[in-house]
Amino acid sequence: RYDTITITMLRLNFLILWAAAASLFASALPISDVSEEEINTPTPEPKKTFWKSFNPNTDFRNRNFNTISRIYNLTVYPNQVPILTFGGAAFVPKGLFAQNVVGRVDPVGNFTGFEHSIEYFFALSPLPQANPSSAAITSYKIVEFSSECRDIAASVVYLYTSVVNPGSPDHGKPLPPLKQVAFWKFNKEGEVEKYDAWIPNLNSWVTRTTMASLGNPEFQLESIRQICYGTQARCYGPNQQWDSIEDCVVGLAKKNYGTYDEAWGDNVVCRTIHLVLTQTRPDVHCPHVGPTGGGKCVDVEYPENYFSDKWLYEEETGETFVCK
Repeated sequence: RYDTITITMLRLNFLILWAAAASLFASALPISDVSEEEINTPTPEPKKTFWKSFNPNTDFRNRNFNTISRIYNLTVYPNQVPILTFGGAAFVPKGLFAQNVVGRVDPVGNFTGFEHSIEYFFALSPLPQANPSSAAITSYKIVEFSSECRDIAASVVYLYTSVVNPGSPDHGKPLPPLKQVAFWKFNKEGEVEKYDAWIPNLNSWVTRTTMASLGNPEFQLESIRQICYGTQARCYGPNQQWDSIEDCVVGLAKKNYGTYDEAWGDNVVCRTIHLVLTQTRPDVHCPHVGPTGGGKCVDVEYPENYFSDKWLYEEETGETFVCK
């Protein structure tokens, strides 16, 4: 057994050995030439690196994405039916389009004002009862989206179509999708005030979806007759454009039939589009299906109107959809 003196001596020896080891370790370290000023300088905060895909403020991005998503949701059948039936202002939710909105949709045309824009986006969405294939947009997906500043966004959307004919064996059958590429500019309230959109391969989508032979003379003549029947039924009184159905058929048969990849021109295809819009505002759109085209279905020499950014957006070309 150890007595008190022995235990005390062991503790002293341990402390001496520990101090010696610490001294040897310290002497082995390199001498650092650090000034007193550097010693007293506080350590700076580490710099935060924000990678390309990271942004600490995403509120505006989510807002812009949701606005675009809500716009395309109104193209899905039957969401667009009240807009087409009763007109837009009362049935388009606030916060989507500004009252002074302007834009271009290639290959359809330029649109100025709230009513013109919502008619294009929603009233032209196909109704299954109004086409031989019973085709309608039944869902959509925004497959590409970017918004790196508060007032600008870019998107690509796939509009999925299918047969809507309850009771038919083809009900729900998928049809070819439609694609739209668009740039958007938002005002301070988050409403779309300017847009520039493009629908690639529109003519191919129409022919594949409806199985229409646009180049077939018999198909063209029947199509012209349908347009003339519709025109005479909707455009009457002060909005009348033709003396009779036969007068309309003879007049349109003399015009170029056109394609849906060139849908703004003095052609029959342009009038098939604007005939749909005569349901909402006949006083505005009946002239577009008439003999003169009413300023919409008129021939425009390329590149006129295709690059009219300064006139349409009231900004220098290349300035509208750029983050600043």
